[in-house]
Amino acid sequence: DQIARGEIDGIEARSGMATVAVVGIGMAGHLGIAARVFSALAEAQINIVAIAQGSSELNISFVVAAKDAPAAQRAVHAAFQLSKIGGGAAAQATHTDVVLLGFGQIGRALGKIMANGKGKGEKNGVDRAKLRLVAAIDRRGFVFDPNGLPPRALAALAAAKVAGRSLAEGPGGRPSAPAEALSFLAEHALSDPILVDLTADESTPLIRQALGAGMDVVLANKRPLSGTRAESEALAALATRAGRRLLTEATVGAGLPIFDTHRKLVESGDRVLKIEGCLSGTLGFVLTEVEKGRSFSAALRKAMDLGYTEPDPRDDLSGVDVGRKALILGRLLGFTGEPDDVKVESLVPEAMRALPREAFLARLDDLDADWAKRAAAAKSKGGTLRYVASVTKDRIAVGLEVVDRGSPFFGLKGTDNQVAFTTARYRKNPLVITGPGAGPAVTAAGVLNDMLHTAG
Repeated sequence: DQIARGEIDGIEARSGMATVAVVGIGMAGHLGIAARVFSALAEAQINIVAIAQGSSELNISFVVAAKDAPAAQRAVHAAFQLSKIGGGAAAQATHTDVVLLGFGQIGRALGKIMANGKGKGEKNGVDRAKLRLVAAIDRRGFVFDPNGLPPRALAALAAAKVAGRSLAEGPGGRPSAPAEALSFLAEHALSDPILVDLTADESTPLIRQALGAGMDVVLANKRPLSGTRAESEALAALATRAGRRLLTEATVGAGLPIFDTHRKLVESGDRVLKIEGCLSGTLGFVLTEVEKGRSFSAALRKAMDLGYTEPDPRDDLSGVDVGRKALILGRLLGFTGEPDDVKVESLVPEAMRALPREAFLARLDDLDADWAKRAAAAKSKGGTLRYVASVTKDRIAVGLEVVDRGSPFFGLKGTDNQVAFTTARYRKNPLVITGPGAGPAVTAAGVLNDMLHTAG
């Protein structure tokens, strides 16, 4: 009858088709459900033949080729994380879940910034609708709240860590190795999760695990990028295959836009020939304190008290930390060497390199006379001492230098870092970036910028 009345043109039968229905009581009244379903199908390259939605809004049905039905089901399941604990939320989450790997000074500073974040639209604060801290992991345990760790809980955990207790011993803590903690978190339906590596450990296996679990990664830890060339390239390739982002701005220069500047120079058609820099806020602080007349031992102890050093200050004094940063920068320029090819001058006397940490610290006063002579010799030449990294695609060298007043590094004070880019355009007058390069708050701010960039 409908054909006779001209209400429809006709009926065409098509074989080999299947109807897939998405049903859920939480679908009614929620915006974006259909968009999530059909976006998931489009990403899976599944063609939709027909669509229908009931007036109750509790069901969306679509027709696809029968051979595509299993893939369509998997795509929808993945979009709503139906296979995970807490999955199936009807509305698209508007936040990004953050997991901290490491809850030392930087982790606690970052947690405090996030806990003090402002509401959406307010100035000078973190948009809570964007970032939600749901978990923190240390060597012995972790804490997790799928609804976000509240400020009071973060404050209690921070106090416990300062008192020398692990996260496992803090409020809501669970004993676990880091890999097991990540596996546990991967079983939960997290929203666009980011793992933030704030450790100083060899964490590459954990980073690989996080990427494989669908997490973006923000690094402050330099080790994953400063291992062998094969390991570094494999990590970048894994991130690409997994469709995840690996952000690294805070690995060199804390919050300074070093990687961003390099990227913009290259994208504009410039060619970076050399990167030189004072890349250790710790050594910068110690050397300027010695320049003022303070003893070396007192300067280093002050840097430790202020949280400027690595857990073992010999990681700074040995040049290992700067060497890692220099290697990361060298790889930006195409350096194909290995870590052993980076020439690093250690400021730790050979006889003190193998001492236990406490024994080394007990003998710091033994170094004062030699450092006083070095500072006086530099001053007699009209210069001052700086620990400088020089990076090209062919050579990387890190060491103590006497710089004169003509050097941009001469005027550096305190924990400031400075990086000079010599490029095809900036050949005679290098492009110089200067700013704070050490301290938990500064590094936490640099990490936060990467987090916001990822969440955006």
